[in-house]
Amino acid sequence: MKPGGESSQRKGALLPNLIILIVCSVILGGALISTPPTSDNPYMRIGGITLPGICIFNGMTGLPCPGCGLTRSFVAAAHGDLASSFSHHRLGLLTLYYIFLQFVFNLAYITIPGWRKSLTRPMKILHRGIVVLAVLFVLNWILTLILILT
Repeated sequence: MKPGGESSQRKGALLPNLIILIVCSVILGGALISTPPTSDNPYMRIGGITLPGICIFNGMTGLPCPGCGLTRSFVAAAHGDLASSFSHHRLGLLTLYYIFLQFVFNLAYITIPGWRKSLTRPMKILHRGIVVLAVLFVLNWILTLILILT
């Protein structure tokens, strides 16, 4: 087989799945190793290091961005505190579930070649779910702004 042939194309075809898998792994792993905020300390921690709040939009406008509270929601959910997760961000659990599904499907797609054909359709549907999440985030943000400003 010549360089750049079919084998190289197949390897390159898995790159988007690998990128999604890595991003999902970092998000899920970060949520698991972080310590959730408490009433004594409103900031999350990784080990002994306190993580600052870094929302630039909130810092500039004083208003929450569409994702404000999402990281705290992920961390609370990863530690089993679903009520706190929901209170930090209404869509946190749904988004974390979506990330988990992306992780599982992309891991299976990459590691079990025999399943690729049967996973193609469900993964296309899953990938389109990001559009639904984006719409939900905008609607949630509008609701949050209405509740804050009225």
